[in-house]
Amino acid sequence: MENFYTQIKNIVSKSSTNKIAIIGKGPSISKLNLDILKKDYIIINLNDSERIIAGEFAILHRAWSYQSVKDNGFKSAHYISDIAFSNGKNTVVKYKPDTYDSIEQTLKRFDNSEIYITDFLFITAIKLAMEIAKVLDKKMTLYFLGFDFSLGKTSNSIIENDYAVMDELNFKKVFLKTQEEYFIASKKYFAKNDKHIEIIHVGEKSYSDLSIESFNNQELIAKIAFSEIPANFNTILYNELLNEVKTNGKTLIVAELTNNHLGDVDRLKEMVRLSKKAGADLIKVQKRNVETFYNQEELASEYDSPYGKTLRDYRTAVELDDAMFEILAIACYKNKIAWFASILDEESLHFIAKYDCPLLKIPSTISNHRNYIQKFAQTYTGDVVVSTGFTDSSYEKFILNLFKDSNKTLWLLQCTSSYPAPADACQISVVRHYHDLHKSKYPNVLAGYSSHDIGSLGCMMAVASGAKMVEKHVKLGNVAWVHFDGVALDLYHDNFKKFVSDVRKAQIMCGSEIKTIHQNEHHKYKPNETHN
Repeated sequence: MENFYTQIKNIVSKSSTNKIAIIGKGPSISKLNLDILKKDYIIINLNDSERIIAGEFAILHRAWSYQSVKDNGFKSAHYISDIAFSNGKNTVVKYKPDTYDSIEQTLKRFDNSEIYITDFLFITAIKLAMEIAKVLDKKMTLYFLGFDFSLGKTSNSIIENDYAVMDELNFKKVFLKTQEEYFIASKKYFAKNDKHIEIIHVGEKSYSDLSIESFNNQELIAKIAFSEIPANFNTILYNELLNEVKTNGKTLIVAELTNNHLGDVDRLKEMVRLSKKAGADLIKVQKRNVETFYNQEELASEYDSPYGKTLRDYRTAVELDDAMFEILAIACYKNKIAWFASILDEESLHFIAKYDCPLLKIPSTISNHRNYIQKFAQTYTGDVVVSTGFTDSSYEKFILNLFKDSNKTLWLLQCTSSYPAPADACQISVVRHYHDLHKSKYPNVLAGYSSHDIGSLGCMMAVASGAKMVEKHVKLGNVAWVHFDGVALDLYHDNFKKFVSDVRKAQIMCGSEIKTIHQNEHHKYKPNETHN
């Protein structure tokens, strides 16, 4: 085995990438742009997936897979198998079955550096990737491609002869279901235990991190430089939206990403894409100086996340820096959607000035930071969004007085700082009060609703009360350790798309405040001449 580890080093030591592609043969592999892999990935093939694209390593177990790669001419650089064959580029390792182990027992195997063949070859692939991470001395991101855990066939244009038909159908069904359960458990394991490995599933599963479309488009996004975004592009998009609000009564829908991008580039881009696809008008993120926003006791407090054991570890990892804001701007430009940010402190206000931000938000979180809010009003010249969670009418007076002489549009969003907010805490009538302010004394005020309640009913009622902006938290799958993740709508499964549809329906049903005879109206009975 010592010779084998030397071969691993020889194969990957000159690589500068931190990406590993693990290739399966699920139906989705036919839809993936595999040319992307040839430029910046170390490829690990499972069974005979080298027939799709050959890589640096291939892991074989069953006799049919050996026969398939033999017929293919052994295209991979090196083979790892429990089957002895002599082609000068293979290593024979032990076989240790997984099928009858508990998931917990299987996960413990990741603590052992020994590489061996298991029933679930993706486990062997992960262990190989862990060794590659050691050789390169960097964290490796593993992209699982073609892992659909279903019996659909791969395109015949990719693999003409399916050698796996030698496996009995019912066995395959049970095996794939069990394998999927182990994969999900392994993915969660590495999310909590660093070990220099991050797992990204590409597909349309609830636990997928990237869609096939997003994976295929990643190079296109990468080719757009931040400097190439037209000047004032974000401002132009926002002004177009504002004009629709003022002329057509449109309600703007904000996809609030909070920290659910997890500080991950691909996840951030995917959230932008799916939010736009679902019908959102605006993307919102947050910016704060972690070291000064929280006190030292808070930062040192226990908080269990994949980034460490303290709140500092978590907050620092998910905070957007310059590079991530540029990626956000590029992704929004590509998807033609406007963005803005909640700015929680003065340093962040200076930081965001370099970006094209036509509006910024003062969130409920800092409603008691009056000195900063006053500096915000004096410094920032764009439109302002204010959420009024955990405040009373005195805060409303403070905000109105602060912006009364401004030509800025002031978005006042009723909010309840409860996660989730129960029905009796939503106070949606306050939205009507803000709308009345607009119609009476404060024409620059537009009413809105920042939703922490469950579902879409609250936002639909807010639209009926005059809201011209509604804000909803969104996420990608369930991540239990993320703050307030439970109130967010999942961008997978079309949950957010349904929410957008509900809000648009409410907007249509509300119509204009001016009473007119609608074209669909008619009298049920013709008037009797004697009653005229």
